[in-house]
Amino acid sequence: MKNKILVNVYVVKLDKKYDIYIPTDLEIGKIANLICKATNLLTENQLNFNGGYAIMNSENGKFYDLNTIVENTDIKNGKELIFF
Repeated sequence: MKNKILVNVYVVKLDKKYDIYIPTDLEIGKIANLICKATNLLTENQLNFNGGYAIMNSENGKFYDLNTIVENTDIKNGKELIFF
Protein backbone atom coordinates (compact mmCIF):
# COMPACT_ATOMS: atom_id res chain seq x y z
CA MET A 1 0.00 0.00 0.00
CA LYS A 2 1.25 3.45 -0.87
CA ASN A 3 1.94 5.93 1.90
CA LYS A 4 -0.06 9.09 1.43
CA ILE A 5 0.07 12.55 2.90
CA LEU A 6 -2.55 15.27 3.04
CA VAL A 7 -1.56 18.56 1.41
CA ASN A 8 -3.42 21.79 0.80
CA VAL A 9 -3.20 22.81 -2.85
CA TYR A 10 -4.00 26.27 -4.14
CA VAL A 11 -4.97 26.01 -7.83
CA VAL A 12 -4.06 29.36 -9.36
CA LYS A 13 -6.21 29.05 -12.51
CA LEU A 14 -9.32 28.39 -10.42
CA ASP A 15 -8.45 30.60 -7.43
CA LYS A 16 -9.47 27.72 -5.13
CA LYS A 17 -7.84 25.57 -2.45
CA TYR A 18 -8.26 21.83 -2.05
CA ASP A 19 -7.07 19.28 0.49
CA ILE A 20 -5.70 16.33 -1.47
CA TYR A 21 -4.03 13.09 -0.41
CA ILE A 22 -0.94 12.36 -2.48
CA PRO A 23 1.26 9.25 -2.54
CA THR A 24 4.81 9.79 -1.34
CA ASP A 25 6.40 7.30 -3.72
CA LEU A 26 5.58 9.11 -6.97
CA GLU A 27 7.44 11.81 -8.87
CA ILE A 28 6.26 15.41 -8.58
CA GLY A 29 5.31 15.37 -12.29
CA LYS A 30 2.93 12.47 -11.70
CA ILE A 31 1.55 14.24 -8.64
CA ALA A 32 0.85 17.29 -10.83
CA ASN A 33 -1.16 15.07 -13.16
CA LEU A 34 -3.08 13.58 -10.20
CA ILE A 35 -3.85 17.05 -8.85
CA CYS A 36 -5.13 18.12 -12.26
CA LYS A 37 -7.33 15.02 -12.55
CA ALA A 38 -8.70 15.41 -9.02
CA THR A 39 -9.39 19.10 -9.54
CA ASN A 40 -11.16 18.41 -12.81
CA LEU A 41 -13.40 15.88 -11.07
CA LEU A 42 -14.33 18.48 -8.48
CA THR A 43 -14.87 21.34 -10.95
CA GLU A 44 -16.41 19.63 -13.98
CA ASN A 45 -13.24 19.87 -16.10
CA GLN A 46 -12.41 23.55 -15.65
CA LEU A 47 -8.68 22.89 -16.12
CA ASN A 48 -7.16 21.99 -19.47
CA PHE A 49 -5.37 18.69 -19.05
CA ASN A 50 -2.44 19.28 -21.36
CA GLY A 51 0.47 18.90 -18.97
CA GLY A 52 2.95 21.67 -18.44
CA TYR A 53 1.91 22.15 -14.84
CA ALA A 54 4.22 23.09 -11.97
CA ILE A 55 4.05 22.77 -8.20
CA MET A 56 5.55 25.41 -5.94
CA ASN A 57 6.25 25.57 -2.20
CA SER A 58 3.99 28.32 -0.83
CA GLU A 59 6.43 29.21 1.96
CA ASN A 60 9.58 29.93 -0.03
CA GLY A 61 8.45 30.17 -3.67
CA LYS A 62 10.63 27.22 -4.74
CA PHE A 63 9.40 25.14 -7.67
CA TYR A 64 9.71 21.40 -7.25
CA ASP A 65 11.64 19.37 -9.82
CA LEU A 66 9.10 17.24 -11.70
CA ASN A 67 11.43 14.21 -11.62
CA THR A 68 11.91 14.21 -7.83
CA ILE A 69 9.99 11.69 -5.73
CA VAL A 70 7.75 13.31 -3.12
CA GLU A 71 9.40 11.53 -0.17
CA ASN A 72 12.72 13.13 -1.21
CA THR A 73 11.31 16.66 -0.83
CA ASP A 74 10.13 18.80 2.07
CA ILE A 75 6.48 17.99 1.27
CA LYS A 76 4.89 16.62 4.45
CA ASN A 77 1.38 16.36 5.93
CA GLY A 78 -0.29 19.76 6.02
CA LYS A 79 2.09 21.35 3.51
CA GLU A 80 0.62 24.15 1.42
CA LEU A 81 1.45 23.94 -2.28
CA ILE A 82 0.66 26.17 -5.22
CA PHE A 83 -0.36 24.47 -8.47
CA PHE A 84 0.16 26.32 -11.77
